[in-house]
Amino acid sequence: MSDAQHLQSTSATEDEFTFTDDELLGPAHPDDAPQRRTSPGKAIGRFFRRYAGFSGRSSRSEYWWLGLLNIVVIYGFAILAAVSQAASGNEEVTLVSGLLGSAVGLWVLGTLIPNIALGVRRLHDVNMSGAFILLLLFPGLGGLFMFIVSLLPANADGVRFDRRTGANL
Repeated sequence: MSDAQHLQSTSATEDEFTFTDDELLGPAHPDDAPQRRTSPGKAIGRFFRRYAGFSGRSSRSEYWWLGLLNIVVIYGFAILAAVSQAASGNEEVTLVSGLLGSAVGLWVLGTLIPNIALGVRRLHDVNMSGAFILLLLFPGLGGLFMFIVSLLPANADGVRFDRRTGANL
């Protein structure tokens, strides 16, 4: 065997040094995968478990169950506060309506970060950068954009936003 043939037979091929993302980075973290067609209880539990988790993806059902919860809590307490105020017959804010109004404020402040994180994860699910959440700073336009994004189907390429568990080499 000549030296050239020996060198060719012992050298590694390019395919031996090509690795997939799963081989290099490990598989996607299971918590980052969206839960399709999830129940309200599971969606709400996941919302609070991933309180400030901006990585990964969230499905349409996760997004909309939390939207419904926000509507029920905010408008429910606001209606109770208005009824309490009207029932008192007093023009000044009553203690009950003030407490209910404060509860709405606490809910909004307490869920601000997780709602932003949920929006970012929903953007990831349609394979868009989470930076698009900043469009919400523009009244009207940002809300319309997020409404449209919330209706879009998932994009398989959004898996790039999932964390990786680490390589098992």
